[in-house]
Amino acid sequence: MGRRISRGQLRKLAKTRIRILWKKAKEVAKEDPDLASDYVNTAKKIAQKARISLPQKITRRICKKCDAVLIPGRSARFRIRNNRSTHLTVTCLHCGTIRRLPVTNQT
Repeated sequence: MGRRISRGQLRKLAKTRIRILWKKAKEVAKEDPDLASDYVNTAKKIAQKARISLPQKITRRICKKCDAVLIPGRSARFRIRNNRSTHLTVTCLHCGTIRRLPVTNQT
């Protein structure tokens, strides 16, 4: 039988695989959005199996409903709104899901 990998090594390996899959998904997203969604879905499964959360950089660039890579102008619409409080509205152009992210004033 093979050697068992410690939890720390497993998580480190999972993070590197997630990073690689995210790079590939960004590269392929323009030509083949379905393949990019598959890469994102695989990265999510790896993170779930290793019990780690995806970095916020990645989760904010993925549609929660259809796992599409959100590219401004191509697969997503980004708008800054100032209704009740200033927030960024991200609309997925594949499935129509809307996500609102708070915007803080940095002076």
